[in-house]
Amino acid sequence: MFNKSTLTITTSALVLMSTGVAGAASNPFSDVPQDSWAYDAVATLAADGVIDGFPDGTYQGNKTMTRYEMAQIVARAMAKEDLQKADKAIVDKLAVEFAEELDNLGVRVADLEKKSDNVKFTGTARLRYDDGDINATNSKADWDKDSASHAHIEYWIKGKVNDNWTGVSQIETEYNMKSDSITAYGGKDIQVNKIYAEGNFGDSMLKLGRYGEFSSYGRIIDTEISGAEYTFESGDLSGALTYGRLKDSRTLAGTTFENPKDTKETFGAYLGTEYSSARLKYNLSPVTAIGATYGRLNEVTVEDQGFKDSVNFWEAGFNTKLADNLTLMAAYSKSDLDGVTDSVGSEVVNDGWFSELRYKQHNPSDVGSFAIFTNYRNVGAFSTIDATVDYTENVRGWTLGFDYVPMENTTIEVFYTTGTQVNATSTEGRQDVDIFRAQMEFYF
Repeated sequence: MFNKSTLTITTSALVLMSTGVAGAASNPFSDVPQDSWAYDAVATLAADGVIDGFPDGTYQGNKTMTRYEMAQIVARAMAKEDLQKADKAIVDKLAVEFAEELDNLGVRVADLEKKSDNVKFTGTARLRYDDGDINATNSKADWDKDSASHAHIEYWIKGKVNDNWTGVSQIETEYNMKSDSITAYGGKDIQVNKIYAEGNFGDSMLKLGRYGEFSSYGRIIDTEISGAEYTFESGDLSGALTYGRLKDSRTLAGTTFENPKDTKETFGAYLGTEYSSARLKYNLSPVTAIGATYGRLNEVTVEDQGFKDSVNFWEAGFNTKLADNLTLMAAYSKSDLDGVTDSVGSEVVNDGWFSELRYKQHNPSDVGSFAIFTNYRNVGAFSTIDATVDYTENVRGWTLGFDYVPMENTTIEVFYTTGTQVNATSTEGRQDVDIFRAQMEFYF
């Protein structure tokens, strides 16, 4: 647990370190309320010729948009130069409103940026404490072993190359309070997680380099790959094609299963690095959207079981507005990696569900705003490569939590997760999962 000395060390670390991290963003798939001022603001910008609205050149004012879609429009407006004073004020206000979603897109909000010609610097600092039987992938639960606290810092650097292309990089470091060291990334003090260029490619967008790859609902993948991504929009349909390599080889879903014949040896599904995918999203109505992703990994190896082949992944999901301030999302993922057994001889599950019900939305620029959420997960380890939400792989259980904005550009998140392992990682059988998290994030 935090104590006065821990907080003193944390404060000192934050003062000494000059880097910072993307925080947990508000749900990007939730709808912007129909009575939001943002629609009128975007309509004004469209009327003034600042933005073209949708790819067909129209602004569909009768269509409710998700925060992610609204952020895409705001990003286009932010890229314009020589705006009239009134339009610039509107764009700045929209940028603050959708700061987190723009952050996920690699676009930084002007009010939070330090400008130097065409280069911009922004970041996030996070204090996090996790405690409980965090043993979804561990072989044995240990409260002392599984408690963790850190100060995580992230910098984004964005430089404009020309009117069409921009260079982006993300640098991270983390101070581990338990070991009193900055060794969060394989012994490295600092890690460059992303470095890429993005720009217009006709009416679409192209991204080249090492960037964050995301499936439709983050159930298959949400991690860095090195390669190329082509994204497009056409009316209510949007999508992307990706080809690249994972930043490193790893055990599937971070899970290694013990061999019941000899507990001194372990086996797991080790990922090949080559990854390709196609994803689509379609707005069925002003309040409901559906999405799907197909992904493929080459050269996946399961030691001691004679498996080495490509593995296909599928994801399908939806998000919808049930009522004012109430949203629901659900997604299903599955792979064709089967026939692998865990430490007690049960076949490792290769599919999984994740769903979340959320009341209201928090926004770092809106002091006092909050969100309450609950989600259910039943996710087999072989149904995902690296999922968006923490503690989902190989976990069946519930989460209850909230987000709160106590002061400008600051968020607090607290949640509790309880459940069991889907597959055993020990010869003792499936174990309980019991997790508490409290964290505070500062955006600058």
